[in-house]
Amino acid sequence: MKRFKNKNVMITGAASGIGRAAALRIASENGNVALLDLNIDKLKQVASEIRKKYNVNVVYAQCNIAEFEQTREVIDKLSQDIGGLHSLSHNAGILRCYNTHEMTLDEWNEIISVNLTGTFNVNRHALPHLLKNKCSYLVNTSSIAAEYRHPWMSAYSATKGAIKSFTKSLFIEYCLQGLHANCVMPGSIESDLGSAFRIPEGANPDLIKTLIPFGESKMVSADHVAGAIALLVSDDAFHINGTEITVDGGKIF
Repeated sequence: MKRFKNKNVMITGAASGIGRAAALRIASENGNVALLDLNIDKLKQVASEIRKKYNVNVVYAQCNIAEFEQTREVIDKLSQDIGGLHSLSHNAGILRCYNTHEMTLDEWNEIISVNLTGTFNVNRHALPHLLKNKCSYLVNTSSIAAEYRHPWMSAYSATKGAIKSFTKSLFIEYCLQGLHANCVMPGSIESDLGSAFRIPEGANPDLIKTLIPFGESKMVSADHVAGAIALLVSDDAFHINGTEITVDGGKIF
């Protein structure tokens, strides 16, 4: 497939997990990619891998998406370097697990600043570039934690629910300007982020059964989430707007 020929897609969190998988998938379909991540060493490896495998344009930069001005500078520079933006896939985020009654304000603020404020920063600064097109695509990565019960993840779940609502607001605000704004909502992912899940000290491990009602769970591949993202940032999603695609293998609660 060459559905991204002559298209430029910005991907955050591109050094690992869903972001890396999305970058490789889009490049494999002939898309030029602009990559952002805080981990510059891993990001360089992803950029090198793409350049070796695919004949596409790749630009990248280190970015702390929690920082408003830094995010603006990086997105503006990469957009200029790659020749404009047609689509955005925003995946960068962190996962922390705490007993809520023991969580400190600093721990709460860390998750909010990266996952929620970071989502605002990235979308805010990418939108002026996207809206230069008659038709553009924006996909934010939320989570099934936005809708289902997840113990020890109150801050994380709050951010993912907010991302879903935020994206719906972008849809109605900019749909008449040609923007398609959607979310992907993955389940538990085989990734560095997914491996950050820990049962807090002193917590009741039986609560894990609320996540795995039948006693076992198959982790979702980042490549399968990348497939949904590739759909939503392409012209194949022309009639998909203001909604979500859940990629969790099917949940029964």
